[in-house]
Amino acid sequence: MSLGSNISHKRKSLKLSQEYVAEQLGTSRKALSKWETNQSEPSTNNLINLAELFDSDIKELVSPEEYVNEKKDAENQIKQDRKDINMQMSAAFGRILMLTSFLGYIGAFSDPSSYQLPNWYLTIWWGGIFLIGAVLTFIGARDYFIRKSGPKNVIWLDLLFVFSYFLYGLLPFETGINGFIIMFYGIGILSIQNIKFFIPTWRKSKSFIE
Repeated sequence: MSLGSNISHKRKSLKLSQEYVAEQLGTSRKALSKWETNQSEPSTNNLINLAELFDSDIKELVSPEEYVNEKKDAENQIKQDRKDINMQMSAAFGRILMLTSFLGYIGAFSDPSSYQLPNWYLTIWWGGIFLIGAVLTFIGARDYFIRKSGPKNVIWLDLLFVFSYFLYGLLPFETGINGFIIMFYGIGILSIQNIKFFIPTWRKSKSFIE
């Protein structure tokens, strides 16, 4: 569509008369009619005023197809950014939930009297949290390796993270101190993963993804 056709289409879609638009722009109806029939083109100032009057972008008047495509690209990028944030959170919080549930489970069975709950309930509770964490971790890892093609070196840090489960039994301290050390250790590993791998990978631009 030509510029004139775009102006006419936009004006009619807003149900504005030529007289009203011309009056708002401080020009004549005849001049506006010439713009709409491509007999002449509005000045840059008039084009800016038209866009303001129509509550639209200048590019929407000059090149609506390009404007629509850019708008769609921007909306898709926003959706992509939100998905990337969700995937990064899945990767991080999934591991935190797994570690927290492990420590909670160990703590519950090392001092069951403090909970006053049956063992089956504690097993289901902490096992359920661990399962949720495992699912979130799987979703984040799948997105990281398949869609984002993230660096495989992160696996070494994941192995160090998993080692925290075994480290708990190797520490010579009491339960509370062991739990604190393991939690600090796990969060430290996860922080390195986020800074070195997760954040840079999920911040890749769309052009790199495609």
